[in-house]
Amino acid sequence: MPSSSESNAGQRLTATHWSEIHAARTETPERRRAVLDNLARRYWKPVYHYLRARGYQDADARDLCQGFFVEVVLGRDLFGHADRGRGRFRAYLLHCLKNYARQSQRRQIARRRSPDRPVLSIDQMAEAEDARFEPAASEPTPEDAFHRKWATSLLEQVLERLARGCSESGLDVHFRIFHGRFIKPAIEGVPPVSIEHLARQLGLTPKQVANHGETVRRRFRKLLLDEVRLTVDDEEAAREELQSLMTHLTRAPD
Repeated sequence: MPSSSESNAGQRLTATHWSEIHAARTETPERRRAVLDNLARRYWKPVYHYLRARGYQDADARDLCQGFFVEVVLGRDLFGHADRGRGRFRAYLLHCLKNYARQSQRRQIARRRSPDRPVLSIDQMAEAEDARFEPAASEPTPEDAFHRKWATSLLEQVLERLARGCSESGLDVHFRIFHGRFIKPAIEGVPPVSIEHLARQLGLTPKQVANHGETVRRRFRKLLLDEVRLTVDDEEAAREELQSLMTHLTRAPD
């Protein structure tokens, strides 16, 4: 029987972001607002990091990030006019963000606040982000910073769902093995924990360790591809987008 996390994942696959946005055009204002709120919460980090990489200080980047979602996404109906035929959702969002940043700079409005309820609390969520933001030689352009943060944010979301699903399925040990063998090396650039070490530590045979890790790795790959499918319109594009994101993800910052 599938876990609740897997069931939710299946429901989410009924629409890409493009089709969800398209459907929201004919829905109630509350429904449309909910769709846009969800997109903002998912993608504020790459927006914020792009602005920081362009040279904006933390406070100004927060204001511009807030302004982008409130003024452009909601006020100018950015996604309501989105054409899914343009291709990847990631590229479309970045294109609109670059235009917004240029316009804001020309009008010298680094600080803009909406009188309405904000889409999300940029100030609260950016507190920790500012402490972690460090320009890297491996990210020579703001666009590189945007793409890498998009990739890392996607990975964070997938790992959160994976960990929750494993816990609900009684696979905590499986997830621990997977994380030590695959995720920690990829993120931190350290050697994977050996099968033999994990076997001794967990009281399992090496074969059990290998099988447990592979079980979760299969789940991880499925969830990752499911997440990418939300941002493109066909299977071939999804696999190409995943490969592109993995390139940004494995390009370790200096």
